[in-house]
Amino acid sequence: MTLEEIIQSIHSIESYLQKFEDKYKLRSEDFYEMAKNDKLEHTPDFVEWLGVYEIKLKREKQYHEIISNRINSTDGIKLPLEEELINEA
Repeated sequence: MTLEEIIQSIHSIESYLQKFEDKYKLRSEDFYEMAKNDKLEHTPDFVEWLGVYEIKLKREKQYHEIISNRINSTDGIKLPLEEELINEA
């Protein structure tokens, strides 16, 4: 994925997560902590919410890896950032 695709994906996922947050009156970060600590039942909505949130975490990790590499490079940074393809392992 390119950096632009990763950013677009994060925004799209955040919009999708907001539907769950509005419905259950709980931020996704807090829901995720409760789910990780096995504090919630396993309803279809909660399983979907958990999966989508984990995809968001993966995309954010990819984004931060690219940005960190750019910050630590000796070439300097120019905005907007040029595209960089990364593998989804």
